[in-house]
Amino acid sequence: MRWRHSFIAEVSQALAQLGLRACPICGSADALGIGRFPAFLLDGGPPPDGDDLPLGEDHDHDLTFAVRIECAACGHLMLFNAEKYRTGDEPILVRERAEEEGQLRD
Repeated sequence: MRWRHSFIAEVSQALAQLGLRACPICGSADALGIGRFPAFLLDGGPPPDGDDLPLGEDHDHDLTFAVRIECAACGHLMLFNAEKYRTGDEPILVRERAEEEGQLRD
């Protein structure tokens, strides 16, 4: 799965409006890039060991889909919560295979 192209464009515009036009570390304006794929953050501790809880039980962890912004010049990495940029029920992810088959369009 990857971000929809329209979602990446919306995030890029929103971050530019917030003032993120250049890397906050090295100042490079042309090196910032948005990752095509979501970063998954597990909040609530490490996953339990295999013997802790049976599979399928609620582990009381939050999963955050994050937009990854990285500076190609210095390697500075920033993560932004994708839910903050989502509007309504519009899908923000697309399956690569479906896109290749032409079933989903951005």
